[in-house]
Amino acid sequence: MNRKFESGKAYIPSPTVSQAVISGSYAFISGQISYDAGTGEYVKDGIAGQTRRVLGNIQGILRDMGRTLQDIVYFDITLSSMELFGEMDRAYAEFFPFTCPPARKTVASEIWGGMDIEISAIVSMTD
Repeated sequence: MNRKFESGKAYIPSPTVSQAVISGSYAFISGQISYDAGTGEYVKDGIAGQTRRVLGNIQGILRDMGRTLQDIVYFDITLSSMELFGEMDRAYAEFFPFTCPPARKTVASEIWGGMDIEISAIVSMTD
């Protein structure tokens, strides 16, 4: 049985998309963009800032789920241009100093609202 999950700490894509779905021993977090939940504003302040904000928002969702970044098993990252990869990867690395970071796919494509990054995640819900 799938269960919808929402946190007020991050972007909710639209009424037709769940922010996250818990199914069995995994949670699937929908694509997150650079959104400030405190102000309700979309923030486009360079790829490093957007990356940190998106990962921080995902951390907020995870906290509300009772999980941490170490529970993420897979990230799907979309960049507006692969030219942003190096700077994004340096900001991303700040969040994953542990020895087994998540598996990851990174591609380039147009992103809603002219944002530079969107990240979705698969999270293990088992201890």
